[in-house]
Amino acid sequence: MGSKPKPDMLRAPGDDGMKEVLTVSYAYDEDRHELDLGGEALPRLVIDNRGIPQERRGGTATRLLAGASLYCYGSMLAAALIARGVDFEDLRADAVVEKDRNEQGKTRVLRMTIRCSVRVNERDEAVFRRVRKMMEQGCLITGSVHDGIAMEYELTPEFFSE
Repeated sequence: MGSKPKPDMLRAPGDDGMKEVLTVSYAYDEDRHELDLGGEALPRLVIDNRGIPQERRGGTATRLLAGASLYCYGSMLAAALIARGVDFEDLRADAVVEKDRNEQGKTRVLRMTIRCSVRVNERDEAVFRRVRKMMEQGCLITGSVHDGIAMEYELTPEFFSE
């Protein structure tokens, strides 16, 4: 017997066969925000603003977007390198997010640059270059926001020998 899908991650017919539908829940109580993410590695996330002065609360959603983008990009890169047998270490990344106001005066994310570095065995340079080309398309999260946010990727290898 097959296992039942989790209620938060269902497959439904789509244009190309099957599409994935994910539900994340949110609850607010006295400036404590809780996200029920339903994942095994990250089941819930709590943002507790109680006791934090109003002027120091900004940027949380931007940090979440940057964090989701970094996790997605970094884990996809690691998976691609592992799948191709690339000897690598010290994979690190950061996201630089630029915000400004739009024509309506609303603050919006205008650009995100993901800066990533990884030490790669020099014998795997050719394979790394193919993976790097693939990574120029981004990952699920960054690829999904390409139309609304200018995305840039800086993937810098540092080749090493044994």
